[in-house]
Amino acid sequence: MIQFHGELSAGRKQLGFDVPVGVVSVSMTGSVITKGFLYAAVYDAKQGFRGMFLFDNAAKSLHIGVQNSGLGAIDGELPSGQWTLALYNLEGECHHERTMPYQIDIVFDADIPLCTLPVVSVANSAHQLMFDYNRTLNADARWYRGDLHAHTQLSDGHNSLDVAKAIVESQGLDFFFFTEHNICHSKLPLSEQCLFLPGIEVTTELGHFNVHGAARSLDLRQVKHNAAAVIEAGMALAELGQSSISINHPMMQPWHWRFDAMELSQVSTLEVCCDPTWPTSAKAADEALQVLNELWNCGHRIAAVGGSDSHLALQERNPNATEPSIYGDPSTFVFSHGLSGEGILSGLRRGRIYVERRCGLVFQINQGDILPGQDAQGVALTYALSVTDDAMNYIAEIIIDGEVYARHRLTQEPQYFDVKEGYAWCRIDIRRQDNHEFEGCINPVFDGRQPMFITPLVETWGELMERLNHHEI
Repeated sequence: MIQFHGELSAGRKQLGFDVPVGVVSVSMTGSVITKGFLYAAVYDAKQGFRGMFLFDNAAKSLHIGVQNSGLGAIDGELPSGQWTLALYNLEGECHHERTMPYQIDIVFDADIPLCTLPVVSVANSAHQLMFDYNRTLNADARWYRGDLHAHTQLSDGHNSLDVAKAIVESQGLDFFFFTEHNICHSKLPLSEQCLFLPGIEVTTELGHFNVHGAARSLDLRQVKHNAAAVIEAGMALAELGQSSISINHPMMQPWHWRFDAMELSQVSTLEVCCDPTWPTSAKAADEALQVLNELWNCGHRIAAVGGSDSHLALQERNPNATEPSIYGDPSTFVFSHGLSGEGILSGLRRGRIYVERRCGLVFQINQGDILPGQDAQGVALTYALSVTDDAMNYIAEIIIDGEVYARHRLTQEPQYFDVKEGYAWCRIDIRRQDNHEFEGCINPVFDGRQPMFITPLVETWGELMERLNHHEI
């Protein structure tokens, strides 16, 4: 057995170890004492990327084999010679440096825990992600329900990959993105019910964002130790015309978005509702909706999405929560001409999206002729809305150009709401009547002839925040 122990403050460290000839598996187990994130990436003797995992409190293992490698590892031959274990502590730029004491044990030819879950490999040793975005599970053109933000044991989640798959399928989700902190899954579950898709949550001290449909995994070897450099490297993972960028929990402190240089033209979606069972989620959602208003008033057609950001096992609860933090709460619905990766990502980029928790929203705009995210050219609108859930009372707020135009109670019978010509954009927010908390929203339709949609009024997140500083969020 080879053992490393030491400590790492902000920055990186490379540890070398020799792999003998004829080895059939390389297994490493790491642990840290201080609560925090310590990333470990493994490169073989030919500098091939073989996997990445995250240490937090509990011990974590990475099992690399010729085939049937474990969670986070990449299959392939195990060349003899010096391998590299690269450690990264990305904390300390905006807060006090947090020194991470660690211990890592490496053993050869240990039995790799058998995984019976059907999976497909999506990562290779060159940091490339390979996924068949044309594979179609359903050919129907309709709304598909999914989750854009979730975690497993590969980063700081509590569910194994097989348990995560079981929960997702029990929730009836059509599509699902695994978005681990700075790590991409090397293998995804195969399912005839749900389309599992590659993603990554780029995680920095200035905020987090998701790359949905990433083309590569994150290679930190040449990245400077600062949030701006990691964000830039994360943006480079997106494939033009395929991927979608989403800013996560933008107003939920201390994980709120603070990278002022972010170009808004590169962003497709904004996570307005994140893990609704977290204590500060309701307040953060209301503030995110105000940001969304300003984005549209400035001409940026960035769509609202939700994300469970679920980390917990089914029996666990967030502080003071009475309901589970579970994959699919909230759900993001995407209109697509077929359930495929290409269709879902296209819907995200085009804003063909609505969000809900559990109200069972049913709606049409102009008898189905108009979809959310569409340039309606300013025509008058008629919304037909109903909910299937009768356990709670819900209201719909019609938001026109950032202001509440009208409120209506929703029932199981369709309610019809008219919007006259003259709007720049119109969105519907759904709220719970008893406490006014966010339940969902239908993304805006807009009048593309309006000047700000031709030439946006701001270019960066910092400029947007300056505008919002003139009034309380």
